[in-house]
Amino acid sequence: MKKALFALLLVVIALPVSAFDDKDYKAYVEKVKKEVWSRNLPQFKNRNVPARFNNESAVILARYEEATVDQKRKFSIYANQGIVKQINSTHLQRYLIKINDKAALEKFSTFDYRKFDRPIYGGLGRDDHRTVLGVKVIKPSGQEKEVDSSDYQDVEEGKKGKEKRAKLAVPDLQIGDMIDYFIYDIDNVKEENIPPLSFVFRSEYPILDYQIHCAIDKKMCTQYRTLNGAPDFVASNTDDEVVLDARVKDIDKTLPKYGYNAVAQAPYTLLYITGKVELSYVPESTKKKGLQANPSVEVIQKDAWNLWANSKISWSMDKPMLKVIKQAKTLADDQAKADYIYNYMLMRSIVYKTPYMYYDSRFASLFSELLERADVSFSRALTTSWENEPYDKIISYSDATPIIVLKNGKVYVPIYPYFAGGNVVPSTFQNRDASRCDLPKKYYKGPFTAMKIPGSTAEDNVRTVDVKASVDGGLLHIVRQSTSTGCEKEGLAMTLASAEEMAQSWGKPYGMETYESLLLEKKSKAEGLAKERAEKDKKDIEERFKDEVKSFHDKAPVKINATRVTSFGNDNQPFTYQTDYTMDGLVKKAGRNLTISVGQLIGQQKHLEGKERKRSEDVYYDYPSSYKVNLDLEVPSGYSVSAESLQKLNTLVDNAAIRFEVNAEQAKGKVIVHVQKVYKKQIVPVAEWAQLLEALDKAYAFTNQQVILKKN
Repeated sequence: MKKALFALLLVVIALPVSAFDDKDYKAYVEKVKKEVWSRNLPQFKNRNVPARFNNESAVILARYEEATVDQKRKFSIYANQGIVKQINSTHLQRYLIKINDKAALEKFSTFDYRKFDRPIYGGLGRDDHRTVLGVKVIKPSGQEKEVDSSDYQDVEEGKKGKEKRAKLAVPDLQIGDMIDYFIYDIDNVKEENIPPLSFVFRSEYPILDYQIHCAIDKKMCTQYRTLNGAPDFVASNTDDEVVLDARVKDIDKTLPKYGYNAVAQAPYTLLYITGKVELSYVPESTKKKGLQANPSVEVIQKDAWNLWANSKISWSMDKPMLKVIKQAKTLADDQAKADYIYNYMLMRSIVYKTPYMYYDSRFASLFSELLERADVSFSRALTTSWENEPYDKIISYSDATPIIVLKNGKVYVPIYPYFAGGNVVPSTFQNRDASRCDLPKKYYKGPFTAMKIPGSTAEDNVRTVDVKASVDGGLLHIVRQSTSTGCEKEGLAMTLASAEEMAQSWGKPYGMETYESLLLEKKSKAEGLAKERAEKDKKDIEERFKDEVKSFHDKAPVKINATRVTSFGNDNQPFTYQTDYTMDGLVKKAGRNLTISVGQLIGQQKHLEGKERKRSEDVYYDYPSSYKVNLDLEVPSGYSVSAESLQKLNTLVDNAAIRFEVNAEQAKGKVIVHVQKVYKKQIVPVAEWAQLLEALDKAYAFTNQQVILKKN
């Protein structure tokens, strides 16, 4: 193994670093392919798939990952004292997969990847990022054929085509074949650390053999944490390296596609490798070189608190922000003041479709100072989101999120443009554990108090859909209004509202009711930018509404007549939009009668098939929620409703996990249908899976329901 690693390192340094072009890359690719394919990995010679996997979409016969990381001192004429620290890393991922059906064939028939990218950072020199893809197709007869380099198609992306990319459509790959492919990445970066590595001991397909090998420079700090029952590494040392190995066979259990949070449920290991570099915060825990297996959580949490303290900045406020602070100070209570400031920042984030600040610690520093200027009392806290490991199992300071907590318990997290508003705790942070310090000074030293971020209920997060439908010849004319509250509002404003509409609604309390006024530019420039944005928004939003209608019905409309947003989610209001369109295929003639597919008017419902119907783990939703549909179907003149078909619509399933109810009636020349689907819990215990599945089945079955309109 040591020789194999050394061979790859020779490949890395074999080409000149001063210039690197397509010709150099092609030579590099051939050397890497030759080395990887020559590896002695017996598991990739296996061609036997156990019969118990015959019904699987695909089977991973062998999976191998290898990572190497070291730190070198490099000369740079631009650096202080002529020396920069460079982190060199390689990551090899290789898979042998049996293709059993069309879905797997489509997934593994195409690849899109970065070839190389060599950005220059002033003062430090040039970084180096390269990727090599190698692919072999193995036929049932045992014949192997490597995909030739001529089959790869070049694509240039990035600034002036600096990032070189490629695409591959794998030739002659068929159901029943095996595909043996690898992805080899090299990343050489100066004065910054590499991203963490994540090893997940599960996949959407069964895995017969999964092997991991890591070799890491002893001069660096190596920290890892095993989560959710992941197997531990076997650690060893050479003269220069920390070596980590793991191997697991016969991983039959796969990742469910429905209601599953892999971070919270799947076994995986996070590996952080840290060097002492200039462009990154170097936490105290990483100053100790060598291996730290499952290090103390308290030490990592302290790293995160120290980062917050070290991020204290003397902020210079622009005139609009000073005006916001001045107005906030006149409001009645601390929450009103904090909401006023927070929603101003969120408005700008939504309009510009970017986080208010790219570093959470800087946002926390800024928001803290704004609250202090507005005379708001608050505490500080740290947590992690549902997208990261739990706070009590944290492995890196960078996984912690700083939050502000008012005395009444109201929390504020760093702003991202999909958030619903200051009054709604973002779903990704609800019900997460945290630690809080109430001291205004030296808060990073504690004492710390455990707390849980507030959650929400199904009554808080409601989407209500009002549908008015009428027969128009062989078509169905539909006017649909969707109203969302709580977490159901997340992402809607940035997707369906224009910048001008956001300014008119969210900007009103701040005296900024035009997009121009948000730009902080001279009038002539602001007018031009506003015009460009309006044109872009019009085009983009039109396409998004088309996608919304298609998503609701799983079919594109014949025609969209009108769309509009009527409420934008500001000031604790719902987000409401309307669509007016025509659909075909929902009205059919049956002799003299008509059948109307009313089940297609409540939106798509989840349909679980095959192994997805069996469950051995809890179900995780983003948050509890309610979905309501109020349908008014106008009965055409000369027709009446079949009482029998109407009665068949009525349904009720109500248990600890979920409620699904349909009530149908005829009144005032209309078929009126009320549908309610309530997900009562964020986490549904697996013991309640059968009850949950019953309701999901009933909801899907309803989408096939029809109402018969009889000719009088």
